[in-house]
Amino acid sequence: MKIQKTNALNVECGTEVYLNTYVSHWSGNVELKFNGYESDGSEYKLNVQLPLDKARALAKELTTDLENYDKEQAAKAQRELEDADAE
Repeated sequence: MKIQKTNALNVECGTEVYLNTYVSHWSGNVELKFNGYESDGSEYKLNVQLPLDKARALAKELTTDLENYDKEQAAKAQRELEDADAE
């Protein structure tokens, strides 16, 4: 039997979250910052540092995923419009 320790951190942000990015010329890293407040008034901050190549890969994948989502939503809206016109 193989036993493996796994750490997981799940972060769910709403529309109120403050986002910031910074590309450091000194370190060559990209910083992603997420700041917000919980309902009890406590503040949370999540800072993620990535090497430039990983940040570029993340940006490319996110752009592709968002473009695909937008295309799917447009196609769905078009089908619904066509279905409504057919009735």
